Amino acid sequence: MKGLHYVNLTSMNLTETLTRALDLDERGEIAQAVACLAEIKGEIPDEPAYQKLVGMLYQRLGEDAESLPFLTRAAVLNPEDAEVQLALGFHHVDNAGLEEALVYFQETLRLDPNHQTAQMYLGRVYDFLGDFESAEKALIRAMMLGAEDLEPHIQLGRVFIRAGKLDQAEVKFRQIEDMSPGHVMAEIGAKRVAALKAGGVATAGLKKRDPATVVCVKQGTKYGPDYVNRLAAMVRRNSSHDPDFVCFTEDATGLDGGIRHLPLPDPDYQGWWNKVSLYRGDLDGVGGRMLYFDLDVVLTGSIDPLLTYDSDFAIMDNDYVPGFNTSVFLLKTGSRPEIRDAFNADMAAKYDGDQDWVAIMAPDAELWPAGWCVPFRLRAAQTPPENCKAVVFSGRPNPADYPADWVRELWG
Repeated sequence: MKGLHYVNLTSMNLTETLTRALDLDERGEIAQAVACLAEIKGEIPDEPAYQKLVGMLYQRLGEDAESLPFLTRAAVLNPEDAEVQLALGFHHVDNAGLEEALVYFQETLRLDPNHQTAQMYLGRVYDFLGDFESAEKALIRAMMLGAEDLEPHIQLGRVFIRAGKLDQAEVKFRQIEDMSPGHVMAEIGAKRVAALKAGGVATAGLKKRDPATVVCVKQGTKYGPDYVNRLAAMVRRNSSHDPDFVCFTEDATGLDGGIRHLPLPDPDYQGWWNKVSLYRGDLDGVGGRMLYFDLDVVLTGSIDPLLTYDSDFAIMDNDYVPGFNTSVFLLKTGSRPEIRDAFNADMAAKYDGDQDWVAIMAPDAELWPAGWCVPFRLRAAQTPPENCKAVVFSGRPNPADYPADWVRELWG
Protein backbone atom coordinates (compact mmCIF):
# COMPACT_ATOMS: atom_id res chain seq x y z
CA MET A 1 0.00 0.00 0.00
CA LYS A 2 1.77 3.11 -1.25
CA GLY A 3 2.68 5.55 1.51
CA LEU A 4 1.54 3.29 4.35
CA HIS A 5 4.14 1.20 6.15
CA TYR A 6 4.02 -1.03 9.17
CA VAL A 7 5.76 0.45 12.20
CA ASN A 8 7.04 -1.26 15.34
CA LEU A 9 4.41 -0.38 17.89
CA THR A 10 5.35 -1.05 21.50
CA SER A 11 1.93 -2.33 22.52
CA MET A 12 0.92 -5.78 21.29
CA ASN A 13 -2.71 -4.67 21.20
CA LEU A 14 -1.81 -1.66 19.07
CA THR A 15 0.24 -3.84 16.76
CA GLU A 16 -2.50 -6.41 16.30
CA THR A 17 -5.29 -3.88 15.88
CA LEU A 18 -3.42 -1.67 13.44
CA THR A 19 -2.32 -4.70 11.43
CA ARG A 20 -5.93 -5.88 11.29
CA ALA A 21 -7.08 -2.43 10.14
CA LEU A 22 -4.50 -2.43 7.35
CA ASP A 23 -5.55 -5.91 6.24
CA LEU A 24 -9.23 -4.93 6.25
CA ASP A 25 -8.42 -1.88 4.16
CA GLU A 26 -6.58 -4.04 1.63
CA ARG A 27 -9.67 -6.26 1.37
CA GLY A 28 -11.97 -3.27 0.90
CA GLU A 29 -13.82 -3.83 4.19
CA ILE A 30 -13.97 -0.13 4.97
CA ALA A 31 -16.43 -0.01 7.87
CA GLN A 32 -14.57 -2.77 9.71
CA ALA A 33 -11.22 -1.03 9.20
CA VAL A 34 -12.62 2.24 10.56
CA ALA A 35 -13.96 0.36 13.61
CA CYS A 36 -10.51 -1.12 14.22
CA LEU A 37 -8.88 2.29 14.18
CA ALA A 38 -11.53 3.65 16.55
CA GLU A 39 -10.36 1.11 19.15
CA ILE A 40 -6.84 2.54 19.25
CA LYS A 41 -6.90 6.10 17.94
CA GLY A 42 -6.54 7.54 21.45
CA GLU A 43 -3.45 5.42 22.07
CA ILE A 44 -1.38 6.32 19.00
CA PRO A 45 2.12 7.45 20.10
CA ASP A 46 2.96 11.10 19.50
CA GLU A 47 5.68 10.25 17.01
CA PRO A 48 5.74 11.19 13.31
CA ALA A 49 5.72 7.67 11.87
CA TYR A 50 2.68 6.63 13.90
CA GLN A 51 0.75 9.85 13.29
CA LYS A 52 1.49 9.63 9.56
CA LEU A 53 0.46 5.99 9.28
CA VAL A 54 -2.87 6.43 11.03
CA GLY A 55 -3.61 9.71 9.26
CA MET A 56 -2.95 8.27 5.81
CA LEU A 57 -4.95 5.14 6.57
CA TYR A 58 -7.93 7.19 7.72
CA GLN A 59 -7.57 9.21 4.51
CA ARG A 60 -7.64 6.08 2.35
CA LEU A 61 -10.78 5.00 4.18
CA GLY A 62 -12.50 8.29 3.37
CA GLU A 63 -12.57 9.49 6.98
CA ASP A 64 -11.42 13.06 6.40
CA ALA A 65 -12.35 14.43 9.81
CA GLU A 66 -10.44 11.63 11.56
CA SER A 67 -7.49 11.85 9.20
CA LEU A 68 -6.72 15.55 9.39
CA PRO A 69 -5.56 15.80 13.05
CA PHE A 70 -3.11 12.94 12.58
CA LEU A 71 -1.71 14.31 9.33
CA THR A 72 -1.43 17.80 10.79
CA ARG A 73 0.42 16.48 13.84
CA ALA A 74 2.73 14.39 11.64
CA ALA A 75 3.61 17.54 9.68
CA VAL A 76 4.41 19.39 12.89
CA LEU A 77 6.60 16.55 14.17
CA ASN A 78 8.39 16.13 10.84
CA PRO A 79 7.85 19.12 8.52
CA GLU A 80 10.35 17.72 6.02
CA ASP A 81 8.23 14.68 5.17
CA ALA A 82 7.08 15.26 1.59
CA GLU A 83 4.50 12.45 1.71
CA VAL A 84 2.70 14.07 4.63
CA GLN A 85 2.59 17.39 2.80
CA LEU A 86 1.18 15.56 -0.22
CA ALA A 87 -1.49 13.88 1.90
CA LEU A 88 -2.52 17.25 3.33
CA GLY A 89 -2.81 18.54 -0.23
CA PHE A 90 -5.11 15.64 -1.08
CA HIS A 91 -7.21 16.42 2.00
CA HIS A 92 -7.81 19.98 0.92
CA VAL A 93 -8.62 19.01 -2.69
CA ASP A 94 -11.21 16.56 -1.41
CA ASN A 95 -12.70 19.19 0.87
CA ALA A 96 -12.92 22.08 -1.58
CA GLY A 97 -9.92 23.90 -0.10
CA LEU A 98 -8.17 24.46 -3.42
CA GLU A 99 -6.04 27.45 -2.42
CA GLU A 100 -4.81 25.53 0.64
CA ALA A 101 -4.10 22.48 -1.51
CA LEU A 102 -1.84 24.56 -3.77
CA VAL A 103 0.33 25.46 -0.79
CA TYR A 104 0.77 21.83 0.26
CA PHE A 105 1.60 20.59 -3.24
CA GLN A 106 4.08 23.42 -3.66
CA GLU A 107 5.65 22.47 -0.32
CA THR A 108 5.86 18.84 -1.42
CA LEU A 109 7.74 19.95 -4.51
CA ARG A 110 10.08 22.13 -2.46
CA LEU A 111 10.99 19.06 -0.44
CA ASP A 112 11.09 16.74 -3.46
CA PRO A 113 11.32 18.66 -6.76
CA ASN A 114 10.94 15.47 -8.79
CA HIS A 115 7.72 14.30 -7.12
CA GLN A 116 5.57 13.60 -10.18
CA THR A 117 2.29 13.09 -8.30
CA ALA A 118 2.63 16.43 -6.53
CA GLN A 119 3.49 18.11 -9.82
CA MET A 120 0.45 16.61 -11.53
CA TYR A 121 -1.91 17.57 -8.73
CA LEU A 122 -0.49 21.07 -8.72
CA GLY A 123 -1.56 21.26 -12.34
CA ARG A 124 -4.96 19.78 -11.60
CA VAL A 125 -5.64 22.31 -8.84
CA TYR A 126 -4.70 25.17 -11.14
CA ASP A 127 -7.17 23.65 -13.62
CA PHE A 128 -9.90 23.46 -10.96
CA LEU A 129 -9.26 27.12 -10.15
CA GLY A 130 -9.51 28.12 -13.81
CA ASP A 131 -5.84 29.11 -14.17
CA PHE A 132 -5.28 27.14 -17.37
CA GLU A 133 -1.89 28.68 -18.19
CA SER A 134 -0.40 27.59 -14.85
CA ALA A 135 -2.13 24.21 -15.15
CA GLU A 136 -0.59 23.65 -18.56
CA LYS A 137 2.93 24.45 -17.32
CA ALA A 138 2.60 22.22 -14.26
CA LEU A 139 1.23 19.28 -16.24
CA ILE A 140 3.98 19.55 -18.88
CA ARG A 141 6.50 19.37 -16.03
CA ALA A 142 4.67 16.31 -14.65
CA MET A 143 4.91 14.66 -18.07
CA MET A 144 8.66 15.28 -18.10
CA LEU A 145 9.00 13.59 -14.71
CA GLY A 146 7.29 10.42 -15.91
CA ALA A 147 7.18 10.01 -19.65
CA GLU A 148 5.32 6.69 -19.50
CA ASP A 149 2.57 7.88 -17.16
CA LEU A 150 -0.62 8.58 -19.09
CA GLU A 151 -2.42 10.59 -16.42
CA PRO A 152 -0.62 13.94 -16.93
CA HIS A 153 -1.25 13.62 -20.67
CA ILE A 154 -4.96 12.99 -20.10
CA GLN A 155 -5.24 15.93 -17.74
CA LEU A 156 -3.36 18.21 -20.14
CA GLY A 157 -5.73 17.23 -22.95
CA ARG A 158 -8.63 18.12 -20.70
CA VAL A 159 -7.05 21.51 -19.87
CA PHE A 160 -6.56 22.24 -23.57
CA ILE A 161 -10.29 21.63 -24.14
CA ARG A 162 -11.27 23.86 -21.23
CA ALA A 163 -8.90 26.59 -22.46
CA GLY A 164 -10.27 26.39 -25.99
CA LYS A 165 -6.96 25.18 -27.44
CA LEU A 166 -8.62 22.61 -29.64
CA ASP A 167 -5.76 22.00 -32.07
CA GLN A 168 -3.41 21.23 -29.18
CA ALA A 169 -6.06 19.06 -27.55
CA GLU A 170 -6.49 17.11 -30.79
CA VAL A 171 -2.75 16.45 -30.95
CA LYS A 172 -2.60 15.46 -27.30
CA PHE A 173 -5.40 12.89 -27.50
CA ARG A 174 -3.79 11.45 -30.62
CA GLN A 175 -0.56 11.06 -28.63
CA ILE A 176 -2.46 9.29 -25.83
CA GLU A 177 -3.95 6.90 -28.39
CA ASP A 178 -0.44 6.20 -29.73
CA MET A 179 0.85 5.57 -26.21
CA SER A 180 -2.08 3.33 -25.25
CA PRO A 181 -4.13 2.16 -28.25
CA GLY A 182 -7.83 1.94 -27.47
CA HIS A 183 -7.60 4.05 -24.30
CA VAL A 184 -11.12 5.20 -23.39
CA MET A 185 -10.06 8.72 -22.35
CA ALA A 186 -8.29 9.21 -25.69
CA GLU A 187 -11.48 8.18 -27.46
CA ILE A 188 -13.69 10.46 -25.36
CA GLY A 189 -11.33 13.41 -25.65
CA ALA A 190 -10.88 13.05 -29.39
CA LYS A 191 -14.63 12.84 -30.01
CA ARG A 192 -15.30 15.91 -27.87
CA VAL A 193 -12.62 17.91 -29.66
CA ALA A 194 -14.00 16.89 -33.05
CA ALA A 195 -17.52 17.96 -32.01
CA LEU A 196 -16.28 21.32 -30.75
CA LYS A 197 -14.17 21.98 -33.84
CA ALA A 198 -17.10 21.13 -36.09
CA GLY A 199 -19.31 23.61 -34.27
CA GLY A 200 -21.67 20.81 -33.31
CA VAL A 201 -22.06 21.72 -29.65
CA ALA A 202 -25.28 23.68 -29.16
CA THR A 203 -25.51 26.79 -27.02
CA ALA A 204 -28.69 27.51 -25.09
CA GLY A 205 -30.77 30.48 -26.06
CA LEU A 206 -32.23 33.00 -23.67
CA LYS A 207 -35.84 31.87 -23.88
CA LYS A 208 -37.44 29.66 -21.24
CA ARG A 209 -39.02 26.37 -22.21
CA ASP A 210 -41.97 24.68 -20.55
CA PRO A 211 -40.82 22.91 -17.36
CA ALA A 212 -39.40 19.43 -17.85
CA THR A 213 -40.58 16.33 -16.00
CA VAL A 214 -38.23 15.39 -13.16
CA VAL A 215 -37.02 11.80 -13.46
CA CYS A 216 -35.01 9.45 -11.24
CA VAL A 217 -34.20 5.73 -11.24
CA LYS A 218 -34.23 3.33 -8.28
CA GLN A 219 -33.06 -0.19 -9.02
CA GLY A 220 -31.90 -2.76 -6.50
CA THR A 221 -31.24 -2.04 -2.83
CA LYS A 222 -28.35 0.46 -2.91
CA TYR A 223 -30.79 3.30 -2.25
CA GLY A 224 -34.06 2.87 -0.42
CA PRO A 225 -37.38 4.66 -0.98
CA ASP A 226 -36.31 7.37 1.48
CA TYR A 227 -33.84 8.67 -1.11
CA VAL A 228 -36.61 9.01 -3.70
CA ASN A 229 -38.90 10.67 -1.16
CA ARG A 230 -36.19 13.14 -0.11
CA LEU A 231 -35.40 14.00 -3.74
CA ALA A 232 -39.09 14.59 -4.50
CA ALA A 233 -39.40 16.80 -1.41
CA MET A 234 -36.37 18.86 -2.46
CA VAL A 235 -37.81 19.28 -5.95
CA ARG A 236 -41.07 20.59 -4.50
CA ARG A 237 -39.26 23.01 -2.17
CA ASN A 238 -36.91 24.31 -4.85
CA SER A 239 -39.27 24.92 -7.76
CA SER A 240 -42.12 27.31 -8.40
CA HIS A 241 -43.41 25.12 -11.25
CA ASP A 242 -44.60 22.05 -9.29
CA PRO A 243 -43.11 19.72 -11.92
CA ASP A 244 -44.28 16.17 -12.50
CA PHE A 245 -41.99 13.69 -10.69
CA VAL A 246 -41.42 10.18 -12.04
CA CYS A 247 -39.41 7.33 -10.52
CA PHE A 248 -38.51 4.37 -12.73
CA THR A 249 -38.26 1.35 -10.43
CA GLU A 250 -38.99 -2.35 -10.08
CA ASP A 251 -40.15 -1.82 -6.48
CA ALA A 252 -42.31 1.19 -5.56
CA THR A 253 -42.76 0.09 -1.94
CA GLY A 254 -42.42 3.02 0.46
CA LEU A 255 -42.65 5.81 -2.11
CA ASP A 256 -44.64 8.84 -0.98
CA GLY A 257 -47.92 9.81 -2.57
CA GLY A 258 -47.49 12.24 -5.42
CA ILE A 259 -44.50 10.31 -6.79
CA ARG A 260 -45.50 8.70 -10.05
CA HIS A 261 -43.69 5.40 -10.60
CA LEU A 262 -43.13 3.50 -13.83
CA PRO A 263 -41.46 0.13 -14.54
CA LEU A 264 -37.78 0.07 -15.44
CA PRO A 265 -37.60 0.40 -19.24
CA ASP A 266 -34.94 -2.33 -19.42
CA PRO A 267 -35.47 -4.53 -16.35
CA ASP A 268 -32.34 -6.62 -16.99
CA TYR A 269 -30.00 -3.63 -16.69
CA GLN A 270 -28.10 -3.20 -13.44
CA GLY A 271 -26.99 -0.15 -11.48
CA TRP A 272 -26.04 2.98 -13.41
CA TRP A 273 -26.63 1.25 -16.75
CA ASN A 274 -30.36 1.80 -16.14
CA LYS A 275 -29.76 5.44 -17.03
CA VAL A 276 -28.98 4.37 -20.59
CA SER A 277 -32.64 3.28 -20.84
CA LEU A 278 -33.76 6.88 -20.47
CA TYR A 279 -32.45 7.60 -23.98
CA ARG A 280 -34.84 5.14 -25.59
CA GLY A 281 -36.69 6.48 -28.60
CA ASP A 282 -39.92 4.94 -27.33
CA LEU A 283 -39.74 6.07 -23.69
CA ASP A 284 -43.27 6.88 -22.56
CA GLY A 285 -44.76 8.66 -19.59
CA VAL A 286 -42.34 11.55 -19.11
CA GLY A 287 -43.53 14.20 -21.55
CA GLY A 288 -41.45 16.09 -24.07
CA ARG A 289 -38.39 16.82 -21.90
CA MET A 290 -36.97 15.27 -18.75
CA LEU A 291 -34.64 16.57 -16.04
CA TYR A 292 -32.81 13.62 -14.52
CA PHE A 293 -31.27 13.56 -11.01
CA ASP A 294 -29.25 10.81 -9.36
CA LEU A 295 -30.78 9.79 -6.05
CA ASP A 296 -27.81 11.05 -4.03
CA VAL A 297 -28.06 14.61 -5.37
CA VAL A 298 -28.70 17.45 -2.90
CA LEU A 299 -30.60 20.44 -4.30
CA THR A 300 -29.21 23.72 -3.00
CA GLY A 301 -31.27 26.38 -4.78
CA SER A 302 -34.07 27.00 -7.22
CA ILE A 303 -34.10 24.39 -9.98
CA ASP A 304 -36.41 26.48 -12.16
CA PRO A 305 -33.46 27.44 -14.42
CA LEU A 306 -32.72 23.72 -14.91
CA LEU A 307 -36.35 22.84 -15.61
CA THR A 308 -36.84 25.59 -18.21
CA TYR A 309 -33.32 25.64 -19.73
CA ASP A 310 -33.39 26.23 -23.49
CA SER A 311 -31.66 23.03 -24.57
CA ASP A 312 -32.49 19.60 -25.91
CA PHE A 313 -29.52 17.98 -24.15
CA ALA A 314 -27.54 19.60 -21.32
CA ILE A 315 -25.25 17.71 -18.98
CA MET A 316 -22.58 18.22 -16.30
CA ASP A 317 -18.93 18.63 -17.15
CA ASN A 318 -16.61 16.11 -15.51
CA ASP A 319 -14.09 17.88 -13.30
CA TYR A 320 -11.79 14.88 -13.12
CA VAL A 321 -11.40 13.46 -16.64
CA PRO A 322 -12.48 14.32 -20.20
CA GLY A 323 -16.17 13.68 -20.67
CA PHE A 324 -19.36 14.20 -18.70
CA ASN A 325 -20.96 13.55 -15.34
CA THR A 326 -24.45 12.08 -15.82
CA SER A 327 -25.72 12.86 -12.31
CA VAL A 328 -27.84 15.75 -13.62
CA PHE A 329 -28.93 16.05 -17.23
CA LEU A 330 -31.74 17.55 -19.31
CA LEU A 331 -32.95 15.66 -22.37
CA LYS A 332 -35.55 16.07 -25.07
CA THR A 333 -37.28 12.74 -24.72
CA GLY A 334 -36.39 10.29 -27.48
CA SER A 335 -33.94 12.67 -29.16
CA ARG A 336 -30.85 10.49 -28.65
CA PRO A 337 -32.05 6.92 -29.26
CA GLU A 338 -28.64 5.82 -30.54
CA ILE A 339 -27.29 5.94 -26.97
CA ARG A 340 -29.66 3.13 -26.00
CA ASP A 341 -29.81 1.36 -29.37
CA ALA A 342 -26.04 0.87 -29.67
CA PHE A 343 -25.62 -0.29 -26.07
CA ASN A 344 -24.98 -3.96 -25.32
CA ALA A 345 -23.06 -6.22 -22.95
CA ASP A 346 -19.79 -5.61 -24.80
CA MET A 347 -20.11 -1.88 -24.24
CA ALA A 348 -20.89 -2.41 -20.55
CA ALA A 349 -17.70 -4.45 -20.24
CA LYS A 350 -15.56 -1.92 -22.12
CA TYR A 351 -16.63 1.28 -20.37
CA ASP A 352 -16.48 2.06 -16.66
CA GLY A 353 -19.98 3.47 -16.50
CA ASP A 354 -22.82 5.17 -18.29
CA GLN A 355 -21.14 8.57 -18.28
CA ASP A 356 -18.24 7.30 -20.41
CA TRP A 357 -20.72 5.67 -22.78
CA VAL A 358 -22.74 8.90 -23.10
CA ALA A 359 -19.54 10.87 -23.77
CA ILE A 360 -18.66 8.46 -26.57
CA MET A 361 -22.12 8.51 -28.13
CA ALA A 362 -23.02 12.19 -27.63
CA PRO A 363 -19.79 14.23 -27.69
CA ASP A 364 -21.79 17.27 -28.84
CA ALA A 365 -23.80 17.54 -25.60
CA GLU A 366 -24.11 21.02 -24.13
CA LEU A 367 -22.63 21.67 -20.68
CA TRP A 368 -24.65 23.26 -17.89
CA PRO A 369 -23.48 26.79 -17.05
CA ALA A 370 -20.49 26.82 -14.72
CA GLY A 371 -21.34 26.31 -11.07
CA TRP A 372 -24.92 25.16 -11.54
CA CYS A 373 -24.21 21.47 -10.83
CA VAL A 374 -21.04 20.57 -8.94
CA PRO A 375 -19.37 17.61 -7.16
CA PHE A 376 -19.46 17.69 -3.37
CA ARG A 377 -15.82 16.94 -2.61
CA LEU A 378 -14.20 19.27 -5.08
CA ARG A 379 -16.58 22.20 -5.11
CA ALA A 380 -19.01 22.13 -2.19
CA ALA A 381 -17.56 20.32 0.83
CA GLN A 382 -17.48 23.57 2.79
CA THR A 383 -20.44 25.35 1.18
CA PRO A 384 -22.09 25.21 -2.26
CA PRO A 385 -21.11 27.88 -4.80
CA GLU A 386 -23.37 30.93 -4.86
CA ASN A 387 -25.18 30.04 -8.10
CA CYS A 388 -25.33 26.30 -7.42
CA LYS A 389 -28.56 24.38 -8.04
CA ALA A 390 -27.44 20.80 -7.30
CA VAL A 391 -24.52 19.09 -5.56
CA VAL A 392 -23.72 15.55 -6.64
CA PHE A 393 -22.12 12.82 -4.57
CA SER A 394 -20.14 9.80 -5.73
CA GLY A 395 -18.89 7.06 -3.48
CA ARG A 396 -18.16 8.29 0.03
CA PRO A 397 -19.34 10.41 1.72
CA ASN A 398 -23.03 9.97 1.06
CA PRO A 399 -25.64 12.63 1.91
CA ALA A 400 -26.86 10.31 4.68
CA ASP A 401 -23.45 10.72 6.36
CA TYR A 402 -24.20 14.45 6.75
CA PRO A 403 -20.62 15.41 5.82
CA ALA A 404 -21.33 19.15 6.17
CA ASP A 405 -23.78 21.25 8.16
CA TRP A 406 -25.41 22.57 4.99
CA VAL A 407 -26.21 18.99 3.91
CA ARG A 408 -28.07 18.39 7.17
CA GLU A 409 -30.04 21.57 6.57
CA LEU A 410 -30.94 21.05 2.90
CA TRP A 411 -31.18 17.31 2.29
CA GLY A 412 -34.68 15.93 2.65
